[in-house]
Formats: sequence, structure tokens, C-alpha cells
Amino acid sequence: MFITPNRRLTRRVLFNLICLGLLLTAAAPAAFADELAVWNFNDSNLTVDHGSGTLVSNFNPANLLFAAGTTNNARLGNVAGQALSLQGGTGTANNGRHITFNVSTLGFSNIVVSFATQGTSTGFNSNQFQYSLDGINFVDFGPPYTPASAFGSVPLVFSLVSIAALNNNPNAAFRIVFNGASSATGTNRIDNFVVEGTKVTNVPEPVSAILLLTGLSGLYGVRKRKRAAG
Repeated sequence: MFITPNRRLTRRVLFNLICLGLLLTAAAPAAFADELAVWNFNDSNLTVDHGSGTLVSNFNPANLLFAAGTTNNARLGNVAGQALSLQGGTGTANNGRHITFNVSTLGFSNIVVSFATQGTSTGFNSNQFQYSLDGINFVDFGPPYTPASAFGSVPLVFSLVSIAALNNNPNAAFRIVFNGASSATGTNRIDNFVVEGTKVTNVPEPVSAILLLTGLSGLYGVRKRKRAAG
């Protein structure tokens, strides 16, 4: 069959566009950030509000309270509502105690933890953020922080992107150890605690795309030779 030059050119352009699309797909896999777990404390309990995870603490239960929250770091349209309020306790016995968030990161990488916080002048003023790879042994991440006297509009953000072992880890956990309270009623508030990561979609790997392009090029060459021979 005779093919006009214009039709031959059109087919070649279409083939080149398909090849370009495959190369771009292979070079830039799609990725997006997602919330793995969110605690907004609006229900005045320690239960995760979005996603999956558990929150445990060795504080005296009488000193785990709830008070006015904030929209700082709020997600998914959550209102200010309540915040977790942690007291120093009798004899400031809660100095050195912690709250721990267990969140599986299976299927995710580039883990980031963020939350809103504030503290009173006699509350915990030297607090350490930690992470764990097994839910048992914890490692300090960064220096201790001192909460501001009001929530403000900027959350604390701990980017754990450099900790590759936290990626795709079913036993990941995050902890805050509280210290420095100087009175029984001194408090820190924690609100809108968020664990998020990057999930990579299923796209062709570079090697697979190259093999596919090679196959298409071969088919194109065979068809071209057949047309020339005919």
C-alpha cells in the first residue's frame, strides 16, 4: 500500500511523542505528601483522629488534661477545639516523663512530624523530641526546645527525611520528653500533632521504560522495512 509523505510524517511524529512521554514518566515518578496520623484532641481523649496510630504516656493520669486548642497546624478542616494539657504534677513529679506516638510508616518515606505547642512560665521549658525505629529504643532528634507562651501561627516541625530507617517502618514511634516544670500546675499544651510522609505512586521504572522504548523502536523499524520492500 502506498503511504503519502504526509501520513508517513504524521506516524513518525506520533511515535516520537509516545517515546517522549514514556521517558518523562520514567524520569519523574509521581509522589505526594499524605497525613499518616493526626491528633487534634477535640474529643478530649488520646485517640487518633485521622489515620492510624496510638498515643501512650507515663504521666500521672491526673495531670493529663485538656484545654483550649488552636488552628495552628490544623488539618482537614479541623477547628481549634481542645488541646492536650500536661501539668508538672505534685512535686513536679512529671519532669522526665513523656508522651509517645506509635505510627506505622509502611508505604511512606520522607517522614515529617509537626505540632502546635505552648507553655506557661512554670511549665516544662526543656523538652526533647525523639524517634524510634523499633518502638522501644528512642534517639534524641535535635536539641531540647522551649515552647512559646502562646500557640502563635507557626508549628514546631521536625523533618526526619534524613533518617532513612524510618521509611516504610511498621514500628516507627515519636516521643516528647518533658522537663523543667517548676510548679505542680505549670503546663504545656500540645495540639494538632501530625505525622506525614511521601507516598510514591506505581509508575514504570527507568529500566522498564527503556526496554519498552527499545521494543517500540524495533517494531517501528520492522514496519518501515516492510513498507519499503512492498
